[in-house]
Amino acid sequence: MNGVADKMIGHSPVFTRVVNAARMVAATDVSVLISGEPGTGKALLAREIHAASPRASGVFKVISCSGLDENELESELMSSAAGSTLYLDEVADLGLDAQAKLLHFLESIEAGRVGYPNVRILASTCGDLLALQTAGRFREDLYYRLHVVPMVLPALRERSDDIVLLLKQFTSDLARRHGRKAPRYSVTARNLIKQYRWPGNVRELHNFCERMVILMAGAIVQTTDMPEEIRRDATATNESLFTLPIGGIDLFALEADMIRQAISMSGGNRSKAARLLGLTRDTLLYRIQKHALD
Repeated sequence: MNGVADKMIGHSPVFTRVVNAARMVAATDVSVLISGEPGTGKALLAREIHAASPRASGVFKVISCSGLDENELESELMSSAAGSTLYLDEVADLGLDAQAKLLHFLESIEAGRVGYPNVRILASTCGDLLALQTAGRFREDLYYRLHVVPMVLPALRERSDDIVLLLKQFTSDLARRHGRKAPRYSVTARNLIKQYRWPGNVRELHNFCERMVILMAGAIVQTTDMPEEIRRDATATNESLFTLPIGGIDLFALEADMIRQAISMSGGNRSKAARLLGLTRDTLLYRIQKHALD
C-alpha cells in the first residue's frame, strides 16, 4: 500500500490514522464512506484506495451525485464494468428516490444477483450524513450500508504541522510541471502561511502554490507578495480572543475543560460538540480519548 503513503502527504497523527486505515481497507472489498470539508482530498484518497486494491487494473468510475435523479443514477450504476470501483461523489446530494435505487443496487450486488455488475463502492460527503439521516433527508438503511468503514479527512487547519511539508512538495512539483524555477519563502511569509486557516484546505494551498510558481518564479516571496485574504486573515488571527495570564495556564487542562463544556452544551451530541469547538467529529473523539473523558 505504498501508493497511499506516497500520494497522501502528511505526518500529523490525525492524518496518518486515516492513511493507515486506508492501507488496511484497500485489500478488502467493503464499502468506504469518506467525509471531510471541501478540498481535503476525498477523491484522491478514494483513487489511492482503488489503486492499492485487487481491482486496481479495473476502471475507477466517478459518479457525481449532485443533480442526478433516480433513473440517471440507475443508468450510471448498471452501466459500470465488472471489476470496477465506483466513487459516489457527494452521495448526500441524492434525493430520497435516488437513495432507494442505490440501496437496491447495493443489496443486489451483495447478494450476487444476475445482471448486476461486480463493483466496489466508495462514497464521499462534505456533510454530516448522520444529521441528515436524523432530519429524514438521508435513508437510515442506506447510511449503514455505506458506513461500513468510515474515514474522516481532517481540515488542513487541524493538521497545521503538515502545511510547510505540503508547501514544499507542491512548489517543487508545480515548478517542474510549468518549467519554472521554484520560488522561496521568507521566514515571515512562511509564518503567515502557517497561521492562515486555509478554508479551502489542501486544494486552496495547492492553488496558492501554483499562483506563486507562475507569478514569483525564482523570487523570494515576502509577506507583501501574499494574497490579500491570507494577510487579512493573519491580521484577524493576531487580534487575540484571550489574554494569557501572567502566571501562565495549564493548556492541557483548559482543553479538557472546553471539551467538557461543549459536550454539556450539546446535550452529549458529539457532532454538535465538535462544531462548537471548530473541529471535525473524528478529531474531537481523538481528543476525548486523549483526555480520558469517555
